[in-house]
Amino acid sequence: MNIEAKKQLVELYAKGREDDLVEVYIVAGPNELRKTMGLNKSQWKVIMDYLVFEHDLLYKCVSSSIYFFVEMYAKYGMGYVREVLEIEDFKYDSVAEDLFKLIAVSNKGLYLHVLQNRNKYVIALKARGTDFLRRILGISDEKYNKSWEEVLNILLNAVCDAIFTNRTFDRGLENFAMIMNENREHRVINSRI
Repeated sequence: MNIEAKKQLVELYAKGREDDLVEVYIVAGPNELRKTMGLNKSQWKVIMDYLVFEHDLLYKCVSSSIYFFVEMYAKYGMGYVREVLEIEDFKYDSVAEDLFKLIAVSNKGLYLHVLQNRNKYVIALKARGTDFLRRILGISDEKYNKSWEEVLNILLNAVCDAIFTNRTFDRGLENFAMIMNENREHRVINSRI
């Protein structure tokens, strides 16, 4: 679709109705809005891009249901959030970055995500190093150093908990064996030679 056709489509379906379209998108979802408007998928992409880039559609959508998106991010990560919002294409990277700041940084979604997946991330840290882990979590930029400190704190606690738990278990077994040995009844074995 050429630029002129896109402009006509936006003029016909979206101009002057942006706030209403954003509200319907938030309440009913993208597929329902597309069907209501009678658009095919390529036409809908044009309208969605207009609403996303010109009227902060996704920011408003995520803001209105922030707890839902924080929980989604905590369970599945940012890739899944992008998939659900249908913004996997690289042209949405700046929008996704803004949503990441809102969900993961401002509302502690990153903290919850790492906390729920700490064992997996401890293994990744040991196997691939810090640069890899920062890239995977989307916090490789220096502006996320504070968030990185929080992640490292969670991972340090996870490692310490595992060490403490293993030592406690080993000591418990030793103590149990010692108690059982002391309480064992010793009998003389009569042997006839």
